[in-house]
Amino acid sequence: MKKFIVFEGLDACGKTTLSSLYAKEMNTIVHDAVVPEAHGLRKVIDSYESKESAFLFFLLNNLLKSHEVSKTLKYEDIILDRYIFSTLAYQTIMLGEDIVKNIFDTLKINNKILLPEVIIFVKADIETINNRIGTRDGTVQWYGDAVTQNNCVESAYHKVFEWFDIPIVEVDTSEKHGRSVEENYQLMKDRVKQALSGKSILYHL
Repeated sequence: MKKFIVFEGLDACGKTTLSSLYAKEMNTIVHDAVVPEAHGLRKVIDSYESKESAFLFFLLNNLLKSHEVSKTLKYEDIILDRYIFSTLAYQTIMLGEDIVKNIFDTLKINNKILLPEVIIFVKADIETINNRIGTRDGTVQWYGDAVTQNNCVESAYHKVFEWFDIPIVEVDTSEKHGRSVEENYQLMKDRVKQALSGKSILYHL
């Protein structure tokens, strides 16, 4: 049976690095969170900097991505770099938890979207994140990096995770732990294996 695994986490936490390593080992690719047809509209959303538009855009994209994953999952394992969980977490900060939860419940999103077998939540402390964001090229996204730097996104994620019944594997890549990428990856992989075996608990690394 093919596996559907989602990597979630803070901007600049090492999520892309770990997901790429995992995809390579599973002989698959990391799928983008945004469906190809939506990239043009995303640029428009970016330019207007409208919180409400961003929420509706990403929510619609999540539903479209769910259909795309359902079709592809018949033939290959799916590793997805962000999904509905990041949409909800970041938007609870930008719009407020009450508004986001009300829309989530009213539309019955939990029953209309394909959910993964496990979520790998990658995080790091603010010092590590700021150092990594500072070394990036390009502008800081107003709905991504900027939110990460100025808010406790980790707490927002944990609130959102409570809305679902999915095993969570947490990986803390903070530089203060002194672990290499390879060590973080091996710890993550071992815990994911346990989670996929049916142990529905929260794993902290």
